[in-house]
Amino acid sequence: MLRDAYNNIVNGIDVKESLLEIKDSLKSAERGSRTKDALLLMIKDDFSVFYELLKNSDPKIRKNTAIVLGVLGNKDSVDKLYAAYKKEDVMYNMASYVEAIRKIDHTKYVEELKARFNELKKTPLTSDNKKHILEEMKQLKSIFGTGKQEFIGYDLVNECILTTNRNYKDITAAALKNIPHKDFTAGVIVKTDKLRQVLPIRTYDEILFIPDKVKTVTNDPVKAAEELVKGGIKGYIFDRIGITGDRTGQDDNIKVNFRTDLRLKGKKENNDFVKKFSSELEALTNWELSNSVSDYALEIRLIEGTSGKLNVLIKFNILKDVRFTYRKDTIAAGIKPYLAATLMQLASPYLKGNTTVLDPFCGTGTLLAERELVANARMYYGIDMFGEAIEKAKSNLKSFGLLKKTELINKDFFNFEHAYKFDEIVTDMPFVTENKSLKDIENIYASFFDKIDGLLEKKAVVVLYSRNPEFVKKYYIKSGCSIAEDFEISKFENAHLFVLTR
Repeated sequence: MLRDAYNNIVNGIDVKESLLEIKDSLKSAERGSRTKDALLLMIKDDFSVFYELLKNSDPKIRKNTAIVLGVLGNKDSVDKLYAAYKKEDVMYNMASYVEAIRKIDHTKYVEELKARFNELKKTPLTSDNKKHILEEMKQLKSIFGTGKQEFIGYDLVNECILTTNRNYKDITAAALKNIPHKDFTAGVIVKTDKLRQVLPIRTYDEILFIPDKVKTVTNDPVKAAEELVKGGIKGYIFDRIGITGDRTGQDDNIKVNFRTDLRLKGKKENNDFVKKFSSELEALTNWELSNSVSDYALEIRLIEGTSGKLNVLIKFNILKDVRFTYRKDTIAAGIKPYLAATLMQLASPYLKGNTTVLDPFCGTGTLLAERELVANARMYYGIDMFGEAIEKAKSNLKSFGLLKKTELINKDFFNFEHAYKFDEIVTDMPFVTENKSLKDIENIYASFFDKIDGLLEKKAVVVLYSRNPEFVKKYYIKSGCSIAEDFEISKFENAHLFVLTR
């Protein structure tokens, strides 16, 4: 099929259809790389047939030829592509030429491309040209380096939401001490010029910034972008971002990549809204705020409120979070570290130092690390039947500095035996998955409580995070323990933290 399509182009037969077939095959996620290799073998460094197609009278043939040459990536094609780009008179083709040039090597044409970008910035947008100009500018914009972007707004007055477990916001509030704060539905709101004192708190999930002059916008994408710009969103963002390093091809204006995150109540994300809003925001800021699906410095999060308006929050992805840097390796079912920290704070009155602690389902070791921050144990034992989890736990706990007093064992807990008893068990209990049914989980709970009776010291403590509290209440008596605390962590997930004592 591919050879037939290429031979048709060489012989001038069904050129348009054959070229389209090659282009679609090259861009296919499944076939693309194989098609590229096969086509390059057929061409044998002779791209002349495609160079001739760049001169074809049919604009769609020129467009698809540019796309094909960009994917093939031959460095000698750049001059031909740039020459065709300069001569092109059909607007919807322009972005494809730039994308092709960018994929190969744009170095020698940086200044010319920058001049084209600045020319387009001054071009009045109309209903006829807007889409094509925005597409071309988007490709041009991606060519120019933005340098290394860093968050620098630590000492500005920042109003932020610390998202937390909704039932235990008070733990995070207590850690804020003298920093002004107030309760919020999804966490705690702080307003401070001492952000560095807030960031180390371990019991929040995200830190979301509330722009001071535009906190809500209408649910129309074009008007929403206009309201953000009029409310000074660009200045708010630029005050908090500094740029260092290589800015090849840049003028003195800062250019910051963003993505839009639209969250609607009970609805799927409106991709059309996101696209229109992002394009409008780019145009209104002269592309100093540039939409990007990857390598973005921040997210503009628009959340539907009770009034139908959209609440505006900013998440600065370049704001360094060093709280859980020890957690270098994770698994899909692993507990979130902020949640692990929250659970250990709830259990803290029962956790003592100089103890021996067992985690029968340790995963990658997050609970053990967060438990150590509450009270220094004498020795830890972590068990998991999955070897990958144990290897990742070794990496994480070494980074944390806990591996020297931790024994990690790749074994099924129910086959585990130990000469000495434990002062404490801390664990995240297994839950229903594709591989474990509800009946499987119930059997695990029944066996777990039966087994730990022989592993615990007389005054031991058991701290369990469970998504099946009904099984804890049904079988805990087998362990010789009583339930001292039952914290509801999430009603939606039916998740509880139990503290058992004996």
